[in-house]
Amino acid sequence: MDDHASIHPAPPESFVYLPTGSTLISNPMDLKGYSRCRIYVQANVAGSIDVTISGAPNENGMYTNELSVNAVKIGINGTTSYVMDDVSRFVKVTCANLTGKWTIWVVPIW
Repeated sequence: MDDHASIHPAPPESFVYLPTGSTLISNPMDLKGYSRCRIYVQANVAGSIDVTISGAPNENGMYTNELSVNAVKIGINGTTSYVMDDVSRFVKVTCANLTGKWTIWVVPIW
C-alpha cells in the first residue's frame, strides 16, 4: 500500500498580510521553491488599493518588481484574485494609495 502523504504532499503555507497606513510593505514571504502563486485581495471596508509584488532570490536580497504582467495592480476597488507565474523564492507585497481596509493572501501553487 502506498503512503498517502508521499502521493499527496501537504498543502503549501499561505501568507496573510493586513496593509495599513504604517505597514505598506509586508515582511518577506518564503515561497519555498514554488514557481507560481495566487494573490487574493479582499476588501473588508470599501476603498481602493494599489498592489505591487516584488521578489528576491534570498530573504535579505534586493527586492525588485516581479516580471509578471500581474506584478503591479493599480486601482483595485473590490475583492479579486490573480495568478503570478515564475515568481522569486522570496516575495514582498507593497501597497500604495490605500483607502478602506484590506486583507491580502499570497498562496504558493504548483
